Amino acid sequence: MKEIKAYVRPELLETILGRLEQAGAKDITVDRVDAVGEMADHEKDRSHFWRKYKERYSNIAKLEIVCRDTEAKGYMHIIQEAGHLGESGDGRVFVGPIHGAVNIRTGDTGDAAL
Repeated sequence: MKEIKAYVRPELLETILGRLEQAGAKDITVDRVDAVGEMADHEKDRSHFWRKYKERYSNIAKLEIVCRDTEAKGYMHIIQEAGHLGESGDGRVFVGPIHGAVNIRTGDTGDAAL
């Protein structure tokens, strides 16, 4: 199993989620987070009311998906393609291993827990 963590522009979130769901992704977690550094889109955020805050931080959406190994590359490609504007602040996608899983309700483990 793999865990995908993606940091994307909030305005592209619905498109990304729709494409992931069409591809079969489920149980996607979405959080609104603040990015610092290279992922922050400072040019876009300079006009916001909280200027000092926004000069350092940028609003970004974080997606988390746990999936089968065979699905990870496809989901990663979807996120990259649907989240790409070619501008600073487009975000990043990370993929890492999951060493175990259990479905609390059913007791299923491993891939069956998904």
